[in-house]
Amino acid sequence: MTTLMIVAALMLGGPDSSTEESRVLVTVDALLGAVSRRDEAAGMAQLRPTGTATVLFEKPDGTVDARSVALKTFAEATAGPEKYDERMLDRIVRIEGAMAMVWGRYAFAIDGKQVHCGTEHFDLVKDAGHWKIQNITWSVRTAGCED
Repeated sequence: MTTLMIVAALMLGGPDSSTEESRVLVTVDALLGAVSRRDEAAGMAQLRPTGTATVLFEKPDGTVDARSVALKTFAEATAGPEKYDERMLDRIVRIEGAMAMVWGRYAFAIDGKQVHCGTEHFDLVKDAGHWKIQNITWSVRTAGCED
């Protein structure tokens, strides 16, 4: 983690980097910020190259369509005029040695309009002294996002 990332996180009201839990959250927040900015390089810097991403699309009839891809596919960014905003809410962090997880609700908006929400889960490992994301799993629903 660079000093610039720590300073940026503190300036934006992000976690204090003085605890291991905070260092885990800085990694997750850096990825979410990269998604919001459509910054592929910044997103890839938070990921381990062997990771996976799984999305669970919750359909109105109650069924779920699960899809998994390489984590690097998740980080691929496309240019566009729309402004993305992904926020993670009510985060829970657990750490055991070089393994961590972050779980919480999220909301995703495009141009200020919420388009979907759900729950996301990040698996992280400490790699050469830095927390890196190994796996991400999240649900996508378009109803019930108001709360």
